[in-house]
Amino acid sequence: MVNFEILQLSEGKGGSQAIFRTAVHQRLFNIILVDFLSKPGREFAGKRNSCLDAVDDVCETPLFNQGNSVKSLRRAVKTFKRWLERGIKVKKVWLPSINLEATVSIQRQQFIKICGDISKHNFSRLSRRVEDLKKVLSSSGVQITDEDGLLVIEDFYEKFHTDLFTYHGSHIVELLNDIRWGIHEYLQPEFRHSIKYDESNPPMYSYTYPTGVDTKFAKNCYWALMNEVRAKPYVKQFKTYSVLKKRY
Repeated sequence: MVNFEILQLSEGKGGSQAIFRTAVHQRLFNIILVDFLSKPGREFAGKRNSCLDAVDDVCETPLFNQGNSVKSLRRAVKTFKRWLERGIKVKKVWLPSINLEATVSIQRQQFIKICGDISKHNFSRLSRRVEDLKKVLSSSGVQITDEDGLLVIEDFYEKFHTDLFTYHGSHIVELLNDIRWGIHEYLQPEFRHSIKYDESNPPMYSYTYPTGVDTKFAKNCYWALMNEVRAKPYVKQFKTYSVLKKRY
């Protein structure tokens, strides 16, 4: 998600801002973020966790932890999860399709997922999200019908994706980038221990697989992971301007 094809980094006095290159790039970022936060349809490795939950599990039982190398990753994951789980209250949300203004209470993770699905699907495949919208509005004191739910999809998207997600975008990128850097720092001791060079010219390298990594798939994953941490992440760590963290 955090790469220079999707965004650019603007640096200034007192902070930085990650800016999506176009509205289409922002929609793609939202869609991939929803995949990162959503549980799969079936179990993988004995669990049905989202990618974020899986990384959190790694932090609880860090098999490659050396010298507390997992510290930054654990902090970054916990910070992002707390941010996502926080409930917010958005005042004066105008829903012109049903001629209604409301104060909407919603969890950040919930509006991100709803907006990501709206970014991805047309209304014919959004029946579950219509139910979610009805529940959100109901908990905010507004009762709507199924038909009204279909009508307010675009209104909700305009406010919570075009407005709120745009506002939060740089901070979300910062939080994800901190996780990426945390993974890099966590695996550096394992990488240095595992990589081996031969005496050819130019020298070729290989990795020593840990005990238990013995299937073809596991070895392929381990090799790819080590290759990922050979170099530092492309986007350096940054702090978003404080003014982009105070609302919603």
